[in-house]
Amino acid sequence: ERGTIATLLITPAKRGSSALGKITALSVIALVAGASSAIGSILSLPKLMGAAAGELTVTYGAEDYVLLGVVILSTVLQLITLISIVSAFARSIKEASTAVAPLMVVVMLISLLPMFGSGEASPGVFFIPLYNSVQSIHGIFSFTYQPLQIGITIAVNLISAGLFTWLLTRMFNNEKVMFSK
Repeated sequence: ERGTIATLLITPAKRGSSALGKITALSVIALVAGASSAIGSILSLPKLMGAAAGELTVTYGAEDYVLLGVVILSTVLQLITLISIVSAFARSIKEASTAVAPLMVVVMLISLLPMFGSGEASPGVFFIPLYNSVQSIHGIFSFTYQPLQIGITIAVNLISAGLFTWLLTRMFNNEKVMFSK
């Protein structure tokens, strides 16, 4: 908005380094928020699952908590890179916020899909970015997950975050994208 990107892009630093710096800075903040979300979920699970007369009716093991945390954090990385790509096309912060809003609506709608499912997810859904995270978290909460499915989810999330990062660095190298504002 204030022309700082133009100033940054004419410095001797590579444009790809600027893109990686942007994603790194955003990722650190988002990972802290994601860790907070994971910790909040972990601490509230026993209460959410219900306690009858002081006894826990459902218990989660350390493995469940670790898997939940890793799925959340890998999803955060994926979302940060996706949001960075969408915001790179914006001319202002207001325009970026407006452009990201539909993405957030789609993410919220995807998160509701397990409520309409008929049980166990097919193996192919774990290769679909964002939806795989929803299915994995649903599986962890319902004790129906398979470690291979969680592994596929984490791998797909990290690969897609890497691809989105690569795309953003390519966008930073494209004059038409960076200066079409």
